[in-house]
Amino acid sequence: MCILWVHVQCYDRFFEVSPDEVENAELMVEDMVSHVLIDLFSGGTVDDVAIRFSPKPPMGLQHCSIQISAQCACQRFALLPRIRENMEFAIEESICSLLREIFGTVSVDNVTLRPSPEGLGDDPALSCCMYDAYAFVKS
Repeated sequence: MCILWVHVQCYDRFFEVSPDEVENAELMVEDMVSHVLIDLFSGGTVDDVAIRFSPKPPMGLQHCSIQISAQCACQRFALLPRIRENMEFAIEESICSLLREIFGTVSVDNVTLRPSPEGLGDDPALSCCMYDAYAFVKS
């Protein structure tokens, strides 16, 4: 299994969701990320979605920050080559395109995909990422 972290910033004059509806917005994003995991990894688990809206929109633009954590099976990645960089890029592109529908302008700050420490030896698809995995486990 792999652990996925995504951090996104969104800016626009109007969002499809209100800052008063944070819980609903988080559920919508969770559903979207679940679909991305199904498309790219034949499934996965969204552990947490946290959305924080800025209290006062600067220059008339609304702003929010979205943090996502999830788990997926890297060996089931649908695209080739099955390397970490390719997986992270595909996740970024997929999530960004879906979030634009709700939040307008989307900037993905970070997508990080790392092997889970418990599943390190169980996943042959992670052999491409073993150096990163050992560094992750040590940190």
